[in-house]
Amino acid sequence: MKKSSIRPFPSEMEFIRYALDSAAIVAITDVRGTITFANNKFCEISGYARNELVGSNHRMLHSGIHDRKFFRQMYRRIAAGQVWQGEICNRRKDGTHYWVDTTIVPHVNSAGKVDSYTAIRFDITARHSADEKLRYIVNIDALTGIANRRRFQEYLETVIANHVASYANKVHLALLDIDSFKEINDTFGHDVGDELLRVVSGRLCELTSEDVFVARLGGDEFGIVMTGLDDRQVHEITGKVLSCLRQPVNLGPVVRRCSASIGIATFPDQAGSLDELFKASDLSLYRAKELGRDRVQFFVPRLREVALRKSELIHAFETGLAQGQFRLFYQPIIATNQLLDPALEGLLRWEHPQHGHLAPGAFLSEMNDPGLMAALGMFVLEQVFADMQKMQEMSLPLRRVAINVTNADFRSDAFVDRFFELVEETGLPPQKFCIEVTEGVFLGRDFQQLEGRLHRLHSAGVEIALDDFGTGFASLSHLRHMPIDRVKIDRSFISNLGTSSADLAIVRGVIDIAHGMGKAVTAEGVETEHQVQILTQLGCDSLQGWYFAKACNLLHLPFMMTSLKSYARDRMQRHAAAS
Repeated sequence: MKKSSIRPFPSEMEFIRYALDSAAIVAITDVRGTITFANNKFCEISGYARNELVGSNHRMLHSGIHDRKFFRQMYRRIAAGQVWQGEICNRRKDGTHYWVDTTIVPHVNSAGKVDSYTAIRFDITARHSADEKLRYIVNIDALTGIANRRRFQEYLETVIANHVASYANKVHLALLDIDSFKEINDTFGHDVGDELLRVVSGRLCELTSEDVFVARLGGDEFGIVMTGLDDRQVHEITGKVLSCLRQPVNLGPVVRRCSASIGIATFPDQAGSLDELFKASDLSLYRAKELGRDRVQFFVPRLREVALRKSELIHAFETGLAQGQFRLFYQPIIATNQLLDPALEGLLRWEHPQHGHLAPGAFLSEMNDPGLMAALGMFVLEQVFADMQKMQEMSLPLRRVAINVTNADFRSDAFVDRFFELVEETGLPPQKFCIEVTEGVFLGRDFQQLEGRLHRLHSAGVEIALDDFGTGFASLSHLRHMPIDRVKIDRSFISNLGTSSADLAIVRGVIDIAHGMGKAVTAEGVETEHQVQILTQLGCDSLQGWYFAKACNLLHLPFMMTSLKSYARDRMQRHAAAS
């Protein structure tokens, strides 16, 4: 007969002792901490034999993780005869650490004094390892291995709280963006962009210290917290940051030099809260980019005032679009060889409820919201189609109507798609339209997409004009490669045409070059008869300016056309008399 594997226990107490010994780590020490009893589980997890434990002081297991204050509070409690419960990290014989959930029960003798302690522990090392891994995942950026936004926020909150409590030295927050990151990402791919982020993170970490904390906040934005340093020291550190980031970087098949922009604000001098500190640093960063990038910009109060003005402008702008406060006014473009049937340019006007009649120069220069600009561009496009239908009903003679577009209009295919939808809906032919682009459009990163969208319009018969030529950064190669039909000479070259030989030479040169490339030329800002005569002699194809008419709304267009007819008749009569 097979023997039973169940172990018999002579008493209930022996069974309880066996069960406890199987699951828990049990130790008994005297009041001085000398171990007087150690069960098998204690020997197993500590790596010590029982004879090595018994007779030794429990301090042999200290890991160094806990400070004196921790043990002082624990001993004070158990010495008073109270049970202590908590988590302790101990050290094994081989030097590795393990965590135990510990309950220490003091033994009080008949005299009312504590004469020993029984400690019952459970191994929670696996749980602590999982918690540590989770803390790593939660607080460390997976791509670069440095602190992430969450950890950065916690650190900054702690630093500021300590400052408030101890009136310590000020705290500097620096926000850093890699200047060329999007270009590299778009050109070489996300793998190369990720490698650049790792390189930048490594270089920033080389500059960290007890007073300098670095984290990746997301994308190509990094945060640097500097504590206990003055402005001069912060300037030196951030100067080193810019210098180290300028060093060449091996990015797969290419070697690139990069740069960064840094904005800095100080707590509590320039911001009284964490939220205000981030906003002030962000404003400084934006200003550093505006000033040309690859630089450090410290916060100044004026930046907050500018941001407030822009915020108010954007809110008023959105309200104006929603409430129909924007209008299109039209100014004639007169062909020098055909004074009748002028072209028109649609010019945006804002009928502001407080500031009255505003031209684009009063508000577009500070409008840097691509979404709002795209909405405005769509409004202009739809309005000009509606107005042209009314012009047809009025039987107004005109060749084309030109509208101005911006980078925001060409961010996607939406603008061009809507143009062709309106052509279908209204029956107006594309040949009746001119799209005017400024030189700044060519500086966008999506140059190929821009070129494709312009070709799409041009192929349908839309005239493409390059506006304000000579004031931006467009090169002659753009005239050669882009589908441009017309060059518009900026008014700044026309105003002194009769007195400045330099301006005269520039205008003559532009006309000759444009004509040599098969492009037509329009002169803007024509205000005198003398300018008309000079431009006509130079062979300029079209003229535009207050000399002929100011921009007017749709209802006044018939009167403007009548005035232009009178001008045309007078001019032809003078020309006939001179002949």
